[in-house]
Amino acid sequence: MNACKDSSLTTLENALRMVIGSSMKKSSFCLNCRASITDADSGKPMTLCNSCVDLKECQDSSIEVADGASDRSPGSTVVRKSPISASKCSSSQTKSQGRVTRKDLRMHKLVFEENGLPNGAELGYFVRGKKMLVGYKRGYGILCTCCNSEISPSQFEAHAGWASRRKPFQHIYTSNGVSLHELSISLLKKQKYSTNDCDDLCSICLQGGDLFCCNTCPRAFHKECVSLPSIPTGTWHCRYCQNTFQKEKFVERNANALAAGRVAGIDPIEQITKRSIRIIKTPETEVPSVCVLCRGHAFSKSGFGPRTVILCDQCEREYHVGCLRDHNMDDLKELPEGKWFCCTDCNRIHSALQKLIVRGEEKLPDSSLLVVKKKHEKNRLESKASLDIRWRVLSGKMISSDDTRVLLSKAVAIFHERFDPISDSGSSKGDLIPSMVYGRSVKDQDFGGMYCAILTVNQVVVSAGIFRIFGQEVAEIPLVATSTEGEGQGYFQCLFTCLEKLLGFLNVKKLVLPAADEAESIWTKKFGFSKITKEELDKYRRDYQMMVFQGTSILQKPVPEIRLIHKPEHE
Repeated sequence: MNACKDSSLTTLENALRMVIGSSMKKSSFCLNCRASITDADSGKPMTLCNSCVDLKECQDSSIEVADGASDRSPGSTVVRKSPISASKCSSSQTKSQGRVTRKDLRMHKLVFEENGLPNGAELGYFVRGKKMLVGYKRGYGILCTCCNSEISPSQFEAHAGWASRRKPFQHIYTSNGVSLHELSISLLKKQKYSTNDCDDLCSICLQGGDLFCCNTCPRAFHKECVSLPSIPTGTWHCRYCQNTFQKEKFVERNANALAAGRVAGIDPIEQITKRSIRIIKTPETEVPSVCVLCRGHAFSKSGFGPRTVILCDQCEREYHVGCLRDHNMDDLKELPEGKWFCCTDCNRIHSALQKLIVRGEEKLPDSSLLVVKKKHEKNRLESKASLDIRWRVLSGKMISSDDTRVLLSKAVAIFHERFDPISDSGSSKGDLIPSMVYGRSVKDQDFGGMYCAILTVNQVVVSAGIFRIFGQEVAEIPLVATSTEGEGQGYFQCLFTCLEKLLGFLNVKKLVLPAADEAESIWTKKFGFSKITKEELDKYRRDYQMMVFQGTSILQKPVPEIRLIHKPEHE
């Protein structure tokens, strides 16, 4: 298939004739659009109707244009298309333009990152040339004018009354007529990937060797796999990126773009770069306090004194040494060696977690396996009696054996299977998932307080979750996932029950987590979560370094209390 996809229709037809012979019959319908072939009256076998053949030739010519534009030689030739072919290309691309892929989602994040769309830029949701809703870009979301709250693009689309469409980036426009999708493609073109960021395997044959990288995505290729005589020395875009760029070629004729303010003859992307668009001044985000006692953010940069800041090794809250003394919490004469805890509750929680890690895996009692049994009976899967289901808490800072490293790496693999890479707020590169699982520190982000809980079935990791306990007040679960093979069998519910019981034993009051829009109803209806109020979220974020992801809502629930029953001792 890889060898055939770049070949012409004539070459493919000749190859089929060589294999099948002269007995090859005329096809009565087009293999592309499924329409009846009525023009094949010459007796020549056809697999595509005349319209699809013209469309194929149009697409081939558009690729030649992209290839010519990226050629490093000064005498590059640009192949011009006829108006008829261009019209057909436009029609075909319009049909497929709204299709959202995982690559689109990664590309769309560029709009809200540094050097993307400026804060305060006016945005509107347009349908058939009519503006349905107005908002303003702020941080990693959109400040919606209908509710005066910061929401994700998909939520903005829902507020505009088009939740079922699920194409927010194609219908949200700037004040000069640029869709967020078009802007993300422009930003993607400016991305420069180094060889260190490239994939290790060729995207065509999935083999290693001498590879070169696309300049706008991390895909790597062998020169033979993309039919190049030598490795390109200048800017080179792979076919995937060329197709993405080509899709937006006819957006200037879009009724929504014109209604949003697009002007012919003016480069709208350049307008955004020069900030020549409508910018609304929005209040700056509150500067987070350093000390949770005095709310002051002044601190001593050298020496030890009242303004020296110290962090609790469990809840990760920050304190001034002088404020600790004033509130009779601790009278420190110097920075302590080793761990320091702000209260007995944090000390108790930390000790309990360390003991749980040392204890290793625990087999789940039958009372915790009722969900799995019901799911297996419903799906007619393997009997519960033959399953050895256990759970375990791991810490990257307490790796005591190769077995722990293997388990953590399998947890990372599950998260990568279910989620796109998570980058920090200042860059679209890198991936924070391994750092979160292993409890590492990255730049100004400290994940040392994160633990990884896993569920194994017959020694195979099927479900994993990252959690962090901010003292007795609140705990968070930033990421949870189940492997594809273990999906729908009740395994995650078992793991979540174990985590909930653990938090109950530790007397933690609240559990919070970020939920994507499509998963929000599952958490609220199945697990009893509810949306957190803006006031509560602001309070938590002032005191704790919580994980908040773009395009998610923060949910919370009270942790069920665990009643310990003390049995009387018998002599």
